[in-house]
Amino acid sequence: MKKIFTLALAFMISTMAYGQVDVVYHVDVADYVASGNTIAANGIRVGGNFATQGATNGSNAMLDWNPTDSNSAMTDLGSDVWQITVTYPSTSIGVTQLYKFVNGDWGTNEGTDTLTSTIASDNCGIDDGAGNINRELVIPSVNGTILKYCWDACYQCDGSGASVTINEISSPGISVYPNPSNGPVFIDFYANSETLAKINVYNVLGQQLNSFDHDASAGNNSITWDPSALNGRNLSNGTYLIEVLVNDERFIQRIAISL
Repeated sequence: MKKIFTLALAFMISTMAYGQVDVVYHVDVADYVASGNTIAANGIRVGGNFATQGATNGSNAMLDWNPTDSNSAMTDLGSDVWQITVTYPSTSIGVTQLYKFVNGDWGTNEGTDTLTSTIASDNCGIDDGAGNINRELVIPSVNGTILKYCWDACYQCDGSGASVTINEISSPGISVYPNPSNGPVFIDFYANSETLAKINVYNVLGQQLNSFDHDASAGNNSITWDPSALNGRNLSNGTYLIEVLVNDERFIQRIAISL
């Protein structure tokens, strides 16, 4: 089966000002059902160290490794697709969330068949050496991350990447070019008044790779960003997002890097 490791995100307006980020967990069990498995009466659920990360489902606290808890229940979207939105406090950003999708209760969870599970081999999870295979997510700093997976796999059931949609916050007042780029990237933006602009760079996991400030003057401004110098190392080729915060406005644009 085709292995695609790229994750992408759906970026929405950040709620960081409110001290929390949402992550949407989405799993397709069509192949799992087609293999002869029956979905339990209480449906597909999620188990992980959610309480340790301060996670909630709505306003309800989630428990650690307890998929039968009502707050671990996923919603049936139809067509063998299930989904749950988990909210994390800002203090959990950058921490590793361990989890897995569960059909009803333990024993019917992902990773029990190491011959069919690709979670560990395709690098979206780990085998802990004690018979457990867990998915891993570094909790992102960007609100609205959507992770789409096929049961027991690191990609969607059609073999495509784990997510395909990025909703960018764009404006005629900002441009990022050339795109794609194999060298320096130019970030042009407009500021209503003299201010300090902040530029953030995220990977497709929503993890912040770089952040720097720029003294902006009233009117048009231009910044040069060198991807090859990021933290003293080259970026891997792929898709990144550049966020500009200026005059209480926030803009995100996507850029493809091919060094």
